Amino acid sequence: MKIAYLIEDFSMKGGAERILARKANILHDDYGHDTAIISVYRDDRPPAYPLSRGVRLVRLGVPFAAARGNGASGMLSKARTMAAALVRLQKAVDTLRPDIIFFTMPLGALLLPLVRTKARKIYESHSARSFTPYNRLFLPMELCAEAVVCLTEDDAREYRRARRTVVIPDFIDPPAARAADYGVKRAVAVGRLERVKGFDRLITCWGEALKENPGWRLDIYGEGSCRYALEDQAAALGLEGSVRLMGRSDGIMDVYPQYSFTAASSRYEGLSMALIEAQACGLPAVSFNFKYGASTIIHDGRNGLLADQDDTAAFTRALSRMMADEALRQACGREAVAMSARFSRENVFKQWLEVIKR
Repeated sequence: MKIAYLIEDFSMKGGAERILARKANILHDDYGHDTAIISVYRDDRPPAYPLSRGVRLVRLGVPFAAARGNGASGMLSKARTMAAALVRLQKAVDTLRPDIIFFTMPLGALLLPLVRTKARKIYESHSARSFTPYNRLFLPMELCAEAVVCLTEDDAREYRRARRTVVIPDFIDPPAARAADYGVKRAVAVGRLERVKGFDRLITCWGEALKENPGWRLDIYGEGSCRYALEDQAAALGLEGSVRLMGRSDGIMDVYPQYSFTAASSRYEGLSMALIEAQACGLPAVSFNFKYGASTIIHDGRNGLLADQDDTAAFTRALSRMMADEALRQACGREAVAMSARFSRENVFKQWLEVIKR
C-alpha cells in the first residue's frame, strides 16, 4: 500500500516530525508499505530525523509567508503561500498516487479538503484543537476527512463534525536503562524553551520549594527563544546553582535515569512525549493538569502528583512533597514503569494498523 504523510517542515526538530519519521520507517521496514513524507516549506536545513532508505522525502519548496503581521499585506502573503502549497502538493499527489494520505498540522487541515485524489484522507491532530492556529477554519476538513486521529479523548471531543474520530497516543520504545537511585537530589524538565512550556513558572515554583528542600538541582533540557529570559529569571531569584539550562539532547532517554523525578509545567499540550518517556524510564512526575494529556499520563498519587492548571501554590507544594520524600519517589517510579506499557510501540501500533486496514 502507498502511504504519504504531509508535514509543514520536516527540518523542524519537533515531536510531530519525530513521530512521523518513526511511523513512516516502521510501515516501510516492518510491514512493506511504500511510504513517503511530503514537506511543504522551503528549508535549507537537513531532515530533522533519519528516514529508512526506501522512505521517500518529497520537498515542495514553498517559501514561508512573509512576516508582516495580521494586516492586509500579511493576509495576502499567507494566501499566496497557501495557493503555492496547494498547487505543488497536488502535483506531488498526482505523481505519488498514494492510497492513504495523513495530513498533519494546521496547514494540513486547511489543505485536506482542497486536494483532489482518490486516496483516503485522514487528519492527525498533534496538539489540542483549541490551542491550534486557524482551528476555526477546520470544518471543511472535518466533513471531508475519512477520520480524525487525536492523541487524547479530550481533544477528540472537540471534533464534533468529524465523520469518525480515533484516539491513538504517541508511542515509545523500551528504554535502555531506568532510574535506579531515587536518593539523588536532581530533577529534570524537558521541552522547547517557549512560553507554552511554562518553564518561567516552573523556575519560580522551584525557588519556593527549594527553601524547604535545600541541595536540590533542576536541569532543563531544550532550546528556544526564551532561553535568555529564563537564565535572567533564575539569576534574579538567586538560583544559578540550582537551575541549569542544559541545551538540547539527542539522547534524552539516556539522560532520564540520572534523575529521581521529572517536572512538567506546560500551559497546554497535545500529549506530552517528555512525560511519557520519563515515565518509561521510571521517573515519577510533578505536573500541572494541563490541557490535554496530563491526567492521561499521570494518575495523581500513583505515578506522580498533579496540581490544578495555573495553581502555582499547589504545584509548589507538590514539588516540595516529591523532593522531601524518597519513598514516594521510589513507589511512584515503580508505578510509572508499569503504567508506561500503555504507550509501548507494540500496543499503540496495532491501532495504526487497524486505521490503515479500514
